[in-house]
Amino acid sequence: MPDYALLISPRAAAAFFDRATEIAQIEAEAFGAVDVAAHGEMQFLHLTAEATHLSQLARLSCVQGIFERQGDLLRPLDADPDFRLHPDFVWGEKYRGKTNETLTQAMLNLALQQMPGRDPAQMRLLDPLCGRGTTLMWALRYGMTATGIEQDGTVLTEWRRGLKKWTKLRRQKHKLAEGWVQKTNKKGIGKYLDFVVGDRSARIVIGDSANAHDLTLRKAHDLIVTDMPYGVQHVGATGTRNPMATLEAAAPAWAKCLAPGGIMAIAFNANLPKRPVLEAAFDGLGLEVVPTDLAHRMSESILRDILILRRVD
Repeated sequence: MPDYALLISPRAAAAFFDRATEIAQIEAEAFGAVDVAAHGEMQFLHLTAEATHLSQLARLSCVQGIFERQGDLLRPLDADPDFRLHPDFVWGEKYRGKTNETLTQAMLNLALQQMPGRDPAQMRLLDPLCGRGTTLMWALRYGMTATGIEQDGTVLTEWRRGLKKWTKLRRQKHKLAEGWVQKTNKKGIGKYLDFVVGDRSARIVIGDSANAHDLTLRKAHDLIVTDMPYGVQHVGATGTRNPMATLEAAAPAWAKCLAPGGIMAIAFNANLPKRPVLEAAFDGLGLEVVPTDLAHRMSESILRDILILRRVD
């Protein structure tokens, strides 16, 4: 098998601060034993893997480039991650509160690694706190069908504006369609916008995440990947910065949306809520915790962690 050197991207440090190399190593270990090495100012992951895994290695969130190791020489490889959409659909939009793009991809990869042998292109993903759809765009790039739920009704207008801009600039063939999940609802809950590319689509539906099972038409999802509000600027319906009241109300619906064997990945502020409190919100819902060591600083004031759960019933 070839020996590879994976160049760690500067984006990793922006997402994971001083644990960037460790998080990169954890993500890459799905392909075998990984060593960390430095060449000048550059950090690399060294590993041996099948040549057929090259495209998957190129999808690792922390990887900027892949080289084949030939003694003391590194030969750059043209590794194609086979993404379905131009990167501008993920990285191009800039707005306050946007989920970190590298974090989102890492969460998606870590969730997929808990389902070895499954083809992402045959999967359905849900983000029950989707904002303006960063996770949904990553899912489309991987070839998935995706649905997001967002309580802020203005998101559809902003998402449509961004999609129109990038589809025009990147000459991306697509369709936009809108409608109502709950036609009889007079409050506007359940309005959706679909972005269709080929045989895959991403949908944002406006509604309460606690109604996720109904808002997704009771469909089973292979993955739930979401980024909880960090509690620094966000104030919930209870008037506090603690997101647990919202999550405890929504957790049963999220569990119902997850297919047997499916994986849920949640990024959260480890200071509020504490990890045991977050895990307890899913007790008795047919989920088990997947042990992880992914806590990392995302800013001077926030320690971020990732909770991974598996549906077992």
